[in-house]
Amino acid sequence: MTTIRSEIDSNFDAFQRQLYASLAAHRGEFALMRHGQIIDFFERPGAALVAGKERFPDAIFSIQEVSDEPIDLGVWSHT
Repeated sequence: MTTIRSEIDSNFDAFQRQLYASLAAHRGEFALMRHGQIIDFFERPGAALVAGKERFPDAIFSIQEVSDEPIDLGVWSHT
């Protein structure tokens, strides 16, 4: 059974491998990911979240910003 934490971790690893291929066309957008695959790109994180909840009622997905700039997520980066 996939947990949300393991899904986020595996999606992040897959996203990092695909990042530079996505930057040219999708910089600043948000990737909806599931099981290591980019499902779609969205201009706003809220739109990606709504789409994820609609497509995946089990809530097993993650959202990654298409950026090569490191960000500090505060407390979320340490959980």
